[in-house]
Amino acid sequence: MVVLVLWLLPVFAAAQSKDKNKPTPITSTEVSGTSGKQDNREFYYSFTVGPGELVVTLDVEGLSGRVDRESLVRLTFYDQDFHEVGKFQRKSGLNGESKRQIEKYNFSKETLLVMRVTFEPGASKYKVRLGGSVSVEEPASPPVPSGEVLKLPKVGILTIKMRDGSVRTINLSEVQEANIK
Repeated sequence: MVVLVLWLLPVFAAAQSKDKNKPTPITSTEVSGTSGKQDNREFYYSFTVGPGELVVTLDVEGLSGRVDRESLVRLTFYDQDFHEVGKFQRKSGLNGESKRQIEKYNFSKETLLVMRVTFEPGASKYKVRLGGSVSVEEPASPPVPSGEVLKLPKVGILTIKMRDGSVRTINLSEVQEANIK
């Protein structure tokens, strides 16, 4: 069970969150993707900023293939209490032309932010780059292939919170070997 959970953690961490209460921790200063013609999805990401300046660059390229159609991507930033601290949007140019918008925000202290990405009708490619005083999480380790022995510390307590809310603990000094099957 423990081995299965350890193997699946990177898979869960990589998914884009659609739940504002469980945003995906950003592991890179760049987020990109595509939106569909009638895309009503919302994605939520979290990262830490400050103290200092946050510089956000948003590039939007229309993919509709029509000369009279623009695409729009909107970014909204919230603090940990979900109060809005910044918002802006960018439309693509006509006929798929890429357009860029740069916004800057100042934070007097270290602040956990949630970034919400939403779309208006019109297919697009988008890229968000975060600069300035930004901290992102370390990327998750790649999954361990089946049958490979996991290298765990020899001392300490491994604590696993299960989906049902229960917590399991394992004294690592008692583990002889851990592997994925």
